[in-house]
Amino acid sequence: MAPVRARRGSRGTIEAVKNLRKALLIGAAGILVTGALAGCGSSASTGGSAGAQASQIGPTSAYSGFVLTKAYSLPTGTFSSTAGGTESVTAPAKGDLTLVFYGFTHCADDCPTTVADVSAAWRGLPAADQKRITFDLITTDPWRDTTSVMKTWLDRYNLPSSQGLTASWNVIHDSGATVGVDVEKPTSFEGDYQVTHGLQVLGYTSDGKAHIEWLVEQITVPQLRADLERVLSGAAIE
Repeated sequence: MAPVRARRGSRGTIEAVKNLRKALLIGAAGILVTGALAGCGSSASTGGSAGAQASQIGPTSAYSGFVLTKAYSLPTGTFSSTAGGTESVTAPAKGDLTLVFYGFTHCADDCPTTVADVSAAWRGLPAADQKRITFDLITTDPWRDTTSVMKTWLDRYNLPSSQGLTASWNVIHDSGATVGVDVEKPTSFEGDYQVTHGLQVLGYTSDGKAHIEWLVEQITVPQLRADLERVLSGAAIE
C-alpha cells in the first residue's frame, strides 16, 4: 500500500491515518495491520521494516491500544543515554512497564503531542504506580539530538523516570526495524528539517516483550491511563 501523505506540523497529520485505519477495519473484519503509522510532517505507511503486525481491535479487546498478536522483542542496539553512559533497552521489573517511543526533539507536532499525552496519563496515576513506569525516547534525529538536548527537552514533560537514547543512524534505523517502527533518513538537512518515523508507543513487560502498542493521537488520555492501570494490575494483555 502506498504511503499516506501527511501535512507538516498540523496535528491534522493523523487524519489520513484515521481514515486508513477505518478503511482497514471495514476491510479486515476488525483486524488492523500496523507498523509505522505516521511521520512528523512527512508520510505514513502500514508496513514496518520488520514486517507487518496484526493487531486486535474492537470489543474483543479490553484495551484501547493495539494488542499485538505477535509480540515484539526489545529494541536492538547500544545507545548513549541522558542518564549518562551507554545503555540498551531492558525489560522492566516483574509487574512494571517500560514505554518505548521513537521520536525527536525538533518534531513540529506529533512527538511533543505524544510525549505530553503520555505524561498526562502518567501524572493521573497513583504515586506508587508512577514509580513502576519508565519511558525511553529513542531519537530518530541523531544529528541534532545530543543527550543534553534530549535531557532538556524531556525535562519539560515531568516524566522523572524517562531517558533519552541516541546512537548512530544505522543503529537507530536497525533498532526501529526490529520493532516495526519505520524510520526514514531525511533527504535534506537544510533548515528545520523533519524526520519521518512511526508514532507508536510500545509497552514492554518483564518478559522483555511488547504485547501492546498505542497510537496516542488515536485515543484519549483517560483511555491511555486506563490501559496503563490495567497492565500494572497484572491483567492479561488480550
